[in-house]
Amino acid sequence: MYQGQAMSELNPSPRSSVFTTMRFSQERGLFLFDQHLARMLEHAGKLRIDENNINRESFLELLQKIPPQISEGLVRIECSKDSELRVAYRPFTIQNEAIDAIAVPSPIWPPRVAGTKHGAWGAYIEARNYAEQKGADLALMVHDYSIVDGDRCTPLVMDEDGVVWVSHANSSVSSITLSAIHDSILESGFHIQQGNLNERLVARCVEAVAVGSGVGVLKIDSIDNEPIGNGSTHLYDVCVNILDNKYNNPENWEEVWGYVA
Repeated sequence: MYQGQAMSELNPSPRSSVFTTMRFSQERGLFLFDQHLARMLEHAGKLRIDENNINRESFLELLQKIPPQISEGLVRIECSKDSELRVAYRPFTIQNEAIDAIAVPSPIWPPRVAGTKHGAWGAYIEARNYAEQKGADLALMVHDYSIVDGDRCTPLVMDEDGVVWVSHANSSVSSITLSAIHDSILESGFHIQQGNLNERLVARCVEAVAVGSGVGVLKIDSIDNEPIGNGSTHLYDVCVNILDNKYNNPENWEEVWGYVA
């Protein structure tokens, strides 16, 4: 487990752009918009990208000028090093379901680039495509025999003591979804700890899930064709319920297009 296959990293410079991907609905707007904007500003600073166009007014103007052609899905907003804004919409693929994952080597970046949503994101896209070619749903990025990230979501691993572990690697991207549900997970009786998601922890875990804007909550049933967990769905069920409550709270949405259902 956790060996993976070497993959090409022929990408643009990581400092060529910064981006974020949000959940959207024509009727309700953007989910957790302020949190995404704040993270993008933080990442732009690390990547030395001009922050002048990374603001509420510029984003909303762009989205209203180029509205989505689908009722809901994901919207990616990117700002280049030349301050050019780009937007792209896509539908959801998997949402709130059990999946199979494979391990692939994680790209390694200098400290100021690691953990940001940067312009050399091709390695993550390639990892996702590789997983799909192998019949899996998710690629888990691995470094030094530990899971550091998912190709588009953040893995959580619960051990036999009920502690939920999140990677503390500097290459892990801070998760907007996890931040939004973190306190509610604690209130549900779980403990959350940062550490190494190494092979021993994963092999002995009770349950593993992954959370993200594009996938909601995924229950990871296998990695590299090896079953993991003991069949429990407790953490998965709790995370799905918490996230559903977040979706149903109008305060978590920024209206953009003013569509009426």
